[in-house]
Amino acid sequence: MSGSILVIGATGSIGGAIASHLPTDGFEVTLSGRSAEKLNILSIDGAEQKIVADLSTEEGRQALVASSPELDGVVFAAGVAPLAPVRYLKEVDLEACFQLNACMPLLLVRDLLKAKKINKGASIVFLSSVSASKGAVGYAAYSGSKAALEASARCLAVELAPKGIRVNCIAPGMVESDMSDGFAENASADALEAHAKAYPLGVGRPQDVVGAVSFLLSDASRWITGVTLPVDGGFTI
Repeated sequence: MSGSILVIGATGSIGGAIASHLPTDGFEVTLSGRSAEKLNILSIDGAEQKIVADLSTEEGRQALVASSPELDGVVFAAGVAPLAPVRYLKEVDLEACFQLNACMPLLLVRDLLKAKKINKGASIVFLSSVSASKGAVGYAAYSGSKAALEASARCLAVELAPKGIRVNCIAPGMVESDMSDGFAENASADALEAHAKAYPLGVGRPQDVVGAVSFLLSDASRWITGVTLPVDGGFTI
């Protein structure tokens, strides 16, 4: 396998695991994150460059696009999860959730396409969540944003197919990560135990997600587009 891949959200637990793994499969990676401090401490063999960019602003997106090389793949692994029952949900958190999780992937792909930075035959992978298709108390904002992302990905897959560009989603279940730590802080021990028991193969690790991402970036998945692949230890069954 080979190609140039942009990993957005490389400073997160899953994004970092993806970025660390891809060079071992022969990919060249460009890392992007909002925190310069976190990005600078990442040490990944095969990382071509690191780009600090706040994607919540047009300036940040344009800076990322301008600095990116021509790409054979894009992985969007950035996201936020304001976990709260609806009666306690703040409007500012709801807007920020949909902006980063659902709007930013589309806007970034738009800008990369306009700048001719995505090569023909490229693969785009969005990190979604099993929450997009499973209801849970406190997840209305997060689940809604991920469901919107999956719907948009299906439309993009159809739109970009004439260029040979594939668009797919990965839907992880509970993975040991910064985001799951946030869930743990807001849930009781009983709720955590009950949720963990819903995974026949147990709770996952970031490394459990990277193989699926690498597969969707590779030519081995050349005839797959517009799908959401669950990587969830059997949770959705």
